[in-house]
Amino acid sequence: MNILYFVRHGQTAWNDIGRFQGSTDVPLNLLGIEQAEKTALALKDIHFDAIYSSPLNRAQVTAQTIARPHQLTVQVEPRIAEINFGQWEGMAFEEIERKWPGRIKEMYIHPDTVDIPGSETFADAESRTMGFLNELISSNDNKTFLIVSHGAAIRTMICGLLQIPLDRAWLFSQGNANVTRIEALKDGRNIVRTLNSTAHLSR
Repeated sequence: MNILYFVRHGQTAWNDIGRFQGSTDVPLNLLGIEQAEKTALALKDIHFDAIYSSPLNRAQVTAQTIARPHQLTVQVEPRIAEINFGQWEGMAFEEIERKWPGRIKEMYIHPDTVDIPGSETFADAESRTMGFLNELISSNDNKTFLIVSHGAAIRTMICGLLQIPLDRAWLFSQGNANVTRIEALKDGRNIVRTLNSTAHLSR
């Protein structure tokens, strides 16, 4: 069995005001830094064999904060970067709704088929994220890994691991600095033990 811990990065200024960031490299805000520190404290007694991060700064800073007490070097993995949201990046929800009426609702209901101008598709994102995870799982045994990534990217990984259709990707929450734990068993089953845990952020 391998154990996979997923952590979404801490809050950014764009998260706070409801602006799409996707592949745009927006840093953590002060609350996001505090969230990363609280997550590090919550995970300090868990043994990790390796820590992987998206190349985007908000994920790397979150990962480095968690890695510090473990004395591990964060390994940057481009395949777990956030989805590129194309023309939506940098736009607030209200702006998108005015320019593409009904398209945000469509994304939440049908992320597998939604047309976001200039965007990477959710299926393409799942292909790259799961390419990384399948490689990691198949080449290791009895290891524990931390993967620090992003809301949409983590959703594609959860869907892929649990064989959930991508059109269900927005039916579970992925809050900033949440912790999700999935066990990858030797028989090929993947079991969720913790999903979107944020209790550590209120301490």
